[in-house]
Amino acid sequence: MTDTIAVGFDGSAESQAAIDWAALEAERQGTGLRLVHVWRWQPHASAADPDKEHEWIARVPREAAQRLAEHHPGLRVEQLSVPGVAADVLVELTEEARLLVLGSRALGRASGFLLGSVGQEVTARARCPVVMVRASFQDEEVRESRTPRVGPSPGPVVVGLDLVKPSRAILQFAFEAAALRGTGLRAVHVWKLPAVFTYGPRMIDQTQRSELGRREHQLLSTAVLPWREEYPQVTVDEQAAPGNASRHLIERADDASLLVVGRRVQRPALGTRLGPVTQAALHHATPPVAVVPHI
Repeated sequence: MTDTIAVGFDGSAESQAAIDWAALEAERQGTGLRLVHVWRWQPHASAADPDKEHEWIARVPREAAQRLAEHHPGLRVEQLSVPGVAADVLVELTEEARLLVLGSRALGRASGFLLGSVGQEVTARARCPVVMVRASFQDEEVRESRTPRVGPSPGPVVVGLDLVKPSRAILQFAFEAAALRGTGLRAVHVWKLPAVFTYGPRMIDQTQRSELGRREHQLLSTAVLPWREEYPQVTVDEQAAPGNASRHLIERADDASLLVVGRRVQRPALGTRLGPVTQAALHHATPPVAVVPHI
């Protein structure tokens, strides 16, 4: 793995947002930034002008690098223009990058965000964490620059946890992100009532419900404790509640600078996929969403 953050871009508004976010993150982490422009040559397209296409292929990464040099003069930037299938090229890059950043397009508050087929496939197959950035998400740091763009806000880092088998990779990523930003961490665990309690509210004894809640909160505290000790500068807000995991997590991430969720790495025979909570976060959560692969 290299000490580099990679960002995929194609000149769109959402990919510009991804570049801005990735540049801020690279400065936080003290790493370099790799601009990755993937293109497909279409020699048989009747309307294609080879000279214009070559000029566009060269111009897109050049203009992005020039803009970064203007607003992030100390940042080490590498340009990479690669022919091929975008998803395959980007997935291959995740074998050596520490982080991959992509953009997603806003469809409106009610509709959520368009992840796109490339983002969907890359996020499901990536070997390193992938961050999806919203073109509509503003940041105070970026607003103060001469060309306001997109980036994380000063809100907390929110992490969604499955306590059946807590992931070290997810917790480490979330705590490190909070420490780098100098902000707090909100650890969210949403649990389900046992089937015997779910037939209706009259079936649930309040004492039993409270006891279940205390037990789930204790499981959350136990999972988080080693990371509290490793990152004492990070203030942690532990939240455990029964209900719908996707809805609760998205609501609790509304003021976040970053939402961290996981993707369990499947055996090859099972294929690659994203779980329902991660899918919901990618399509409906307001802040940038980091998807961390884990075993």
